[in-house]
Amino acid sequence: MRTYHHLAPALVVLIALCGCSGSKSFSNKGEKLDSAGLYAEAAELYMQAAQRNPKNVDAKIGLKKTGQLLLNDKLSAFFKNIAVGGAKGDAVAAYQDAKNYQDRARAAGVVLDIPDSYKTDFDKVKGEHVVDLYNEGQALFEKEDFPAAERVFARIAKLEPNYKDASSLQNVAYLEPLYRLGKNELETGNYRKAYAQFTKVLDKNSAYKDVNTLRQESLTKGQFTVAVLPFTCTDKNSTMAAKVQAHSMTALTETQDPFLKIVDRENLERILEEQRLSLSGVVDEQTAVRVGNLMGAQAVLMGTVVNYQEVPGQLRRSTKDGFEAYRVQQVNRETGEKYFITRYKPVRYSEFYQENKVVLSVNYRLVSLETGEVLVSSVAEKEAEDHAYYATYDGNKDALLPMANGIADQSDRGRKQIRSLLNGPREVKPLSSLMNDVLRSASTNMASDIQQELSRKLP
Repeated sequence: MRTYHHLAPALVVLIALCGCSGSKSFSNKGEKLDSAGLYAEAAELYMQAAQRNPKNVDAKIGLKKTGQLLLNDKLSAFFKNIAVGGAKGDAVAAYQDAKNYQDRARAAGVVLDIPDSYKTDFDKVKGEHVVDLYNEGQALFEKEDFPAAERVFARIAKLEPNYKDASSLQNVAYLEPLYRLGKNELETGNYRKAYAQFTKVLDKNSAYKDVNTLRQESLTKGQFTVAVLPFTCTDKNSTMAAKVQAHSMTALTETQDPFLKIVDRENLERILEEQRLSLSGVVDEQTAVRVGNLMGAQAVLMGTVVNYQEVPGQLRRSTKDGFEAYRVQQVNRETGEKYFITRYKPVRYSEFYQENKVVLSVNYRLVSLETGEVLVSSVAEKEAEDHAYYATYDGNKDALLPMANGIADQSDRGRKQIRSLLNGPREVKPLSSLMNDVLRSASTNMASDIQQELSRKLP
């Protein structure tokens, strides 16, 4: 029987056009195609109808008939691939296509039949195909074509998940290139790249060869230790200098860069105490180099608070002229009908404004103890402010309107503006919160600059 598969593209368009139709519509179109001898196309429409409405008996009957014919075609393709010999992969794919179609029909409520003989033939050809794949994968493995070997063993895993050591070989084919690349990067001094490759291996298999040891070696050789020395302040504000230093250490730690090691303040104080150096005295680069070397650091971070200002704002009040709308009842003299008109009476309301502001400027530099080079030198200038701008009115707030050119401003813009002020926030952010904002912002910038330099220095 002719199936006219060349009409499939037209069928796709037909299905798209009737996508909004119901199950019955699909079933009716399937009947027409079936009558025309297009059973493959009819089977697809019956499938759609049965999926949309499991109670559509006509669709299920139609799918039982045309679907079985289509399934038989798929099984014939499987048999032909076996008959020609040597096309085991194509035969396996053809049977899986038939089985997948049978599963689709079953999900739609229709049972289609695959004779047991086909299942027997499939098991046999699949076994032979898996053996061929395994041999192919081993050959690729011996040639160290690991990507190709991995793809072959992945195919085996889909067909026969527990076949010999195929799963193990698939993992090795994936891990070995990463492992070797990591070793090459380690040998050439690209410690960060080596660490990244070894981490990928560990994520897949934590016990693979000596990858744990090699990753730790990459980290040990590439780790960059920074000692954060006490910051100073031009106006002798030691409290603010200490806060900037603390926030800087926190920001550096939060980068979570394994190659960036920060000497914590506790160790710093201990070493300075042992050497009888005061924290406040570590301000010049000569002393900084000495202290950094004592702590085994490769660089020291020093900073100076150049400017810090807290500008508290005073609450300012101003009286504004406005209008309050009200309704007045009127009577039509001719008809006696009552109605209302809106009038506006002049009133006064109050506007309030307050702004708090904090300004911070920090000069910082990262100095290499190996070369004396200034690796990073910059100034972080940050400003944080907050304001409260609102209005109060003792009368009917919903009826209040601002004044424009001596009359009530009834525009949408005027109404929205006065409502916004009446509902505006009345609390301004305290200076302590603004101080934390600028400290976080400045220290984050500082940490970002240092991390970028570290990434450039340690590929």
